[in-house]
Amino acid sequence: SSISIAQKNFNDYAQFYPIGEDPNIRYMSSYVKQEKILFEANPTVRYSVYNNVMRGLMEEYKHTQAWYVSFRPQLRMYNENSFPIKTPSYKMFLGTQHLFRIKTNKVSAKIQEFVGFSFETGHYSNGQDGCAFSTLYADDSKECDSIYKAITSSSNLSDMLNRKNGNFSTNLSELILNYRWYRLDKNNEPKEMHSVNGGYTLYHKRAFGLVNFGGYSDQDIKIFGQNRFSIGYEYMNVFKDGEGVRISFKQNVEIIQGAHKQVNPIRTETIFTVYPFVNYKKFIVRPIAIGLFISYVYGHDNYNYRFVDSGNQITCGISWTQFPPFVMKKN
Repeated sequence: SSISIAQKNFNDYAQFYPIGEDPNIRYMSSYVKQEKILFEANPTVRYSVYNNVMRGLMEEYKHTQAWYVSFRPQLRMYNENSFPIKTPSYKMFLGTQHLFRIKTNKVSAKIQEFVGFSFETGHYSNGQDGCAFSTLYADDSKECDSIYKAITSSSNLSDMLNRKNGNFSTNLSELILNYRWYRLDKNNEPKEMHSVNGGYTLYHKRAFGLVNFGGYSDQDIKIFGQNRFSIGYEYMNVFKDGEGVRISFKQNVEIIQGAHKQVNPIRTETIFTVYPFVNYKKFIVRPIAIGLFISYVYGHDNYNYRFVDSGNQITCGISWTQFPPFVMKKN
């Protein structure tokens, strides 16, 4: 039965993280005429120090938690011969996630509710050493500093951007608050989910708030702003009780505060995903749910210094998540 499968395999999924985006590979249309995107890869990896989230969901824990190290690279391939992979993004974090089960007095015992949060702090950079707005000079050189001084509120940063090896570097901390609602099927497995996020990201100079390394320069923070706010919603449904195709709809919004006047502060992304492989457990040792998705993006880019670019974008690709069948005990 699906219950016995879940109980047999949940230890294999001790590193389940409920808050965050799934890894993916996707085609993307291009924002600007200066470069053509072929595809983008987001292979998120987390190394768990402690994680009882899956066990706590399957049993009756009131509080579950995870502590981990996270590596979130973002790699784009461009249609260019000499520099096919340019200025990649690297994010390395120390992180924790917590879920708290809410006791409810609902008539239906098939409803489960949780509130939780995710907190991550670390470093974000692209590993490049060139001036952000000139290919001729190194970052922090006198010539580069003079270019920053010449930037005004009407400067077109997208046209000026050094897309070959322009430096981007900052430290940041991110807090996400989450509410999630599950409706369970006859086997007490999640059949339907509503999830709402609210997030705040702070760019700061000291790594992990302690070490004076890898932070932004004073001229950079005037360009990309110190504060970012986000809200998000996800709806998930499994057709047939625990046996059918799974679908997901997501809507995410990000707002930048304090960026350059020519930067679009808004970014919205609408994502629709289908997980079509109903019987994947039969042929994959550690079940990984493969999703096929399409999305529409409006607003600023989210690829290091390319947030100065803005427009409309269509993407499609494959995402994957280790999200096995599991059983929730009733309150």
